[in-house]
Amino acid sequence: MRSIGVLLIGLAMLAAAPASAQTFGPPVAGLCLLSRAGAISASRAGQSLQAQLRQMQASLNADLAQRRASIDQQRRLLEAQQGVIAPIEFQRQLAGLNQQAQTLDQQQNARFIAAQTRGQQQVDRTLNDALSRIITRNACGVVIERDNAYGWNNAMDITPATAREMDGVLQAVTIQ
Repeated sequence: MRSIGVLLIGLAMLAAAPASAQTFGPPVAGLCLLSRAGAISASRAGQSLQAQLRQMQASLNADLAQRRASIDQQRRLLEAQQGVIAPIEFQRQLAGLNQQAQTLDQQQNARFIAAQTRGQQQVDRTLNDALSRIITRNACGVVIERDNAYGWNNAMDITPATAREMDGVLQAVTIQ
């Protein structure tokens, strides 16, 4: 039983480790591989962006829930008066409340998308700055997206160096 637990822990560690491709032959001079997503997620700027977006999403969700609760309360009050007011007036007021709820959702989504776009632009500029330095330093004649390769020689992978270079350019993203 204990060996199964050790085996499961070992398998979990392997699953959590970043996947590396089988090494194929010697490195090819001038050919570099980059995982754009890997570089961004390994960089402090990318991690900062994700953390801030999670925090903003939670804040927006809380604000949206509070505002929607108010609209729902108004809707319940209106429904309680349904028999007292004219049907056309009931429909008009109900449509107005539904429009308020829809507008609120759209505004919150627009705020999040705008913040996400501003943050991603900062990360993209940082990636481009870092990547141009790494490409020059490694004399890359061709840069290929690593995530689409079946295997490679790790000496051609510039992803870790790009993430470190990004850390030197930008530590944290500001999305507000």
